[in-house]
Amino acid sequence: MKVLLSAYSCTPGEGSERGTGWNWAQCIAANGYEVTVMTRAVDQQRIEEFVEDHPVEFLQFVFHDLSPSWQLIYKLPFGNYVYYFLWQYTAAEVASKLHSTERFDRVQHITWGSFRVPSLMGKLKIPFIFGPVGGGEDTPKNLRRGLGWRGWLFDAMRRASSALMSPCMGFTYKTASEIVATTEETQRKIPAKYRHKVRVRQAVGIDPASVGDQSFELPLKLSPRKSSRLELVFVGRLLPWKGVHLILRALALLEASLPSVHLTVIGTGKDLPRLQHLSRRLKVDEVVSWVPWMPREELIREYPQFDLFTFPSLHDSGGMAVLEAMALGLGGPGINVNNSCGRVIATQGVSEDHVVKDIAQFLMEILADRNMLPRLSESARARAAALTWQANVNAVYAKSVGHQANQIPGVLIAKA
Repeated sequence: MKVLLSAYSCTPGEGSERGTGWNWAQCIAANGYEVTVMTRAVDQQRIEEFVEDHPVEFLQFVFHDLSPSWQLIYKLPFGNYVYYFLWQYTAAEVASKLHSTERFDRVQHITWGSFRVPSLMGKLKIPFIFGPVGGGEDTPKNLRRGLGWRGWLFDAMRRASSALMSPCMGFTYKTASEIVATTEETQRKIPAKYRHKVRVRQAVGIDPASVGDQSFELPLKLSPRKSSRLELVFVGRLLPWKGVHLILRALALLEASLPSVHLTVIGTGKDLPRLQHLSRRLKVDEVVSWVPWMPREELIREYPQFDLFTFPSLHDSGGMAVLEAMALGLGGPGINVNNSCGRVIATQGVSEDHVVKDIAQFLMEILADRNMLPRLSESARARAAALTWQANVNAVYAKSVGHQANQIPGVLIAKA
């Protein structure tokens, strides 16, 4: 089968959208399908150098970009979105010409992975998979006051954008033979008349080799624990809806037990000053360390120093850092976690104070019984073992092509 993969963002060795595009391309080709990836020319040199050193059978690239003068749009407010729309329009024309000679059996849009932004690959008039796409998640109304005014404003603009972009999505939904949503929240945002095409599947996964061997034992032996405290870690962009303020407030409730806990926040973002001010106001700054974002390889080596991965995000479609943490025996996001490997904190219909108390209660339970940690760690790794990049790709293509591809052991995680 010949597949055309539309991956606006696609770069080896990266996370986020770029990593998603790259890993889906690799894993579709690993199933023996002939894959042509259409992506931006800005990453051409990096991709070609990587492929030269790590050749992949059945995988080739077509690089497309607008003229340099059009690329100046990026400097304007929201210019990246304008450029993206123009790229999608011109990429569909290039894909149509390519299809006339290559005769693809299937086309898939993989990045950007948002249900708010269209793809025009339906113009090829062949089976068209749109997704996995996310973004339908929203901050619960009862938890919005903790975002600060900037976070509240951005959150409101994000909700408004869904309504504004809805008319632009009709062609994409109509021409898609399948729509893959990353969460049930996103599934519900798809118009009802197209919802019969939707199924839910994670977009992100993990490569077991990137964090050790397939039994996930190697990384845990790299760096022995140096602290007797309960070591918590948050990894991600420091933005209001990432929920770090909830963890800080929970720490403040530990009172006499506070010296037995330490939180390391790894990441950068515009919310850093507000969060640091909050930690000082709550008098927890002495048990919080702020670490700038670090390369992925370095981050993986650091994970064994921690006991629990905190993922208090108020809305998220999934994150690779979370998956890697779970593969190493830490906790993760609620879409995959259960009480055997972490703790899901309920947010529906409860106040922020209630959520904070529940987080603090879970931390107190662990402080009272440290033997919980080995059990949670073992279960987290077991829970993660089926959710690799390859498993996600296989799940989508097994249904699409009518057979089950070979499953490769892997990893995934869950939400606190």
